[in-house]
Amino acid sequence: MTLVAGDVAVYKASVGITTNMKVDSTKWIAKSADSLGVHSIWIGEDIGIGQEVFSLTASCLLHSSRVRVGTGIVPMSVHNISTIARAALSLQEIANGRFVLGTGIGGLQDLHKLGIDLTKPVTVLRDTVSTLRKLWAGETVNTHNQLFELDNYNMRNTGEVQIPIFLGVRGPQMLRLSGQIADGVILSGPPDYLRDAVDEINKAARKVGRTPDMIEKVAWLPTIPTFKGGKEKLAKKVVSIVVADMPTAVIDMLSIDSEKINRLREAVARGGPNAGIPFVDNEMMDTFTISGDCNHMVNMFERIVQLGVTEVVLGPPFSGDWRGAMTDIFEEITSRRDK
Repeated sequence: MTLVAGDVAVYKASVGITTNMKVDSTKWIAKSADSLGVHSIWIGEDIGIGQEVFSLTASCLLHSSRVRVGTGIVPMSVHNISTIARAALSLQEIANGRFVLGTGIGGLQDLHKLGIDLTKPVTVLRDTVSTLRKLWAGETVNTHNQLFELDNYNMRNTGEVQIPIFLGVRGPQMLRLSGQIADGVILSGPPDYLRDAVDEINKAARKVGRTPDMIEKVAWLPTIPTFKGGKEKLAKKVVSIVVADMPTAVIDMLSIDSEKINRLREAVARGGPNAGIPFVDNEMMDTFTISGDCNHMVNMFERIVQLGVTEVVLGPPFSGDWRGAMTDIFEEITSRRDK
């Protein structure tokens, strides 16, 4: 449960970055995270673009001393599972316990472009979690599924290594899987969806004898500060990406006009994220992002926490004086906790 100090919810506040950011930007965030009071840095992989995800994770760990650093996510559909297992083991040793592996299938648009069509994604993701834990425990693994095969593979590590696994998922079946087996889940979507998603996870956890507080719930929505010169066009591009990647089952849970959603998705399918920008209106911005001035954004974080999530993530996109905006937002979060 979320703790409450006075009337202010006490929650974990974190920063999200992607591999498609400049090195000086990600380095500043990593070096500033501890002093700002950041709980975690989550690193999303833009497939085939920008910095290499595991190298960037190592850089963030080495430029910080307290903050937790996690991948959010590394799509297992585009990586060899033995590479993920070995990289995670190395990063946990570098991190001295501060590393979290966030993984998942990957975005629908990315999979489509790569010609990847999974017929049993839930089974594949369940196999992924099981295989990684066996490898980190020093076991010899034999496993075969639609994405990977391992025959008598052993990493030859001595002793069992505990690395938390967070799943970046959306659909109902994936949410239930997270409640059953994951240490945490990374969620993205409108408040109505987040509420239902948390309920789905908690119900699944109880059915297998787990308690809901055993699974951390991270809410990562696009955040666009408007008080330090943030660019609306960039924000709309991010919304078009989010909507295009969102499963139909999730879209159907929302009250927003389905025709508007379909027009945007068709535009993105034809011409990419920039083609979706003209179709992103104020209703979509309010539904799929957290934006506004400092006070309004922190108010929105507190409302989201009341839906049952345990951690909120600031950014990206980053534009204008985003360093100043980030500093102001974390100072506001801290000041409310101290009252």
